[in-house]
This record gives sequence, C-alpha cells and structure tokens, in this order.
Amino acid sequence: MAHIEPALPFDHFSGKLSRKERIVMHTRNGRTHAYAITNPYTGPLAESRKRAISTFSQAVTRCKSEMSDPERLAYWQDRYIQYRKAANKHVECANAKFLSTRTDKFYSTLRGFIIASISAQLTQNP
Repeated sequence: MAHIEPALPFDHFSGKLSRKERIVMHTRNGRTHAYAITNPYTGPLAESRKRAISTFSQAVTRCKSEMSDPERLAYWQDRYIQYRKAANKHVECANAKFLSTRTDKFYSTLRGFIIASISAQLTQNP
C-alpha cells in the first residue's frame, strides 16, 4: 500500500488571514506553527530598533546575493558544517567563534546562520 499525504491549499500558511487578525502562521523546517499576537506595540520606533531593522534587512539582502553565487554558497556550506560540529559540543563557544557573540541560540538552517554572521559583521563595522 502506498502512503498518501494529500496536499491541501492551506498546507503552508505564512502570515495572517486578514489585516486585523491576531493569529500569525509560519512554516519553519517543514512544520506550520501558529502564534497569537497579544498587546502589539503601536507607538513610534526607537532609534535602536530602527538600526536593528535596518541591519537585519541589509543582512537578508546580502544573504540572498551570497546564496545565489555558487562559490560563496560553497564557502558558507563549509563554514556551516564546521559551526554545527562545534555547536554539538558547546553552542555558546561555537557562536563566539563563528559569529563573535556569546548567545546560546543554535542556528538550525544555513540561511539563518548566514544572516546571523552578516548581521554580526554589520554591527561590528557599521
């Protein structure tokens, strides 16, 4: 017997169903998650928040160009393999070595690792 998984039109939700909806859907690593937004902030953004948003958007743009170049993608894949090996032993030490930050966050995707690396470079050299 074959194992069949029917594809539904709402298999991979991303975002809200309507503008005023408080439930947000994200698909990460093949699984769909729903998050409820409670007490959203509607005031003006602080300068530090604006810098963080700008840094992240620059990192995402650079990540896209890095991943489209086969040579750079091979470099990042090798670096990510080294990161994962180091993170299996100790995540904080791996982040300190590869990202120059002392956090205990493990980057489970290549794209996330590249964005975090570029963001760390941008914050060190504005």
